[in-house]
Amino acid sequence: MGIERFFTDEVRARIADAVRRAEALTRGEIVTVVVERSDPYPEVRMRGGLLLAALATGVVLVFRLPLGLSELVLAQVLAGVAGALLSLWDPLERLLAGARAMDDAVRARAVRAFAEQGLHRTAEGTGVLVFASLFEHRAVVLGDKGIHEKVGDAAWDRAVSALVAGLRDRDPGRGFVDAVAICGAQLAQHFPSEGGARANPNELEDAIRVSRS
Repeated sequence: MGIERFFTDEVRARIADAVRRAEALTRGEIVTVVVERSDPYPEVRMRGGLLLAALATGVVLVFRLPLGLSELVLAQVLAGVAGALLSLWDPLERLLAGARAMDDAVRARAVRAFAEQGLHRTAEGTGVLVFASLFEHRAVVLGDKGIHEKVGDAAWDRAVSALVAGLRDRDPGRGFVDAVAICGAQLAQHFPSEGGARANPNELEDAIRVSRS
């Protein structure tokens, strides 16, 4: 998924508008962040190379190909290079990375984004991060202590599902808009707006933050 292809100016404007509409009903703050990938997964290249080198060795042994030692080593090296290059194909890279590693990487990147965007510094602890990582097709929603004490992590499951659905449908912009609306409803229930810019200041920027990593 190319990040520029999916997050055009029009899509970014739709997401920012969704954030503004949600925040108009609450004292909470919502920040949206999307990254192209949460980790480079360098170990995948090694795994791909080793797997194809092992496969090449197996073919030589099973079919008893008449290769000398130097020729066998060369075949293994070439197969290893080919395997490393093949692992750059997204579906294979995801398979070799593994679901657990991708879950951990996306969660860690979301936690980092929460701190980077200052969501822990809102006046009432009501910051909510809506985060997506395109390569992994994964999403995370994190709430600061003020809102977390009232709703817990389970409250964000619907928002995560909406965002993941958008990623899978190759429409992440729609996923963000839907997820923001769900998070906004939770914030409005527990931290309703008290009316007026003075009572309900916009503490964090509404625009989506877009990054390659």
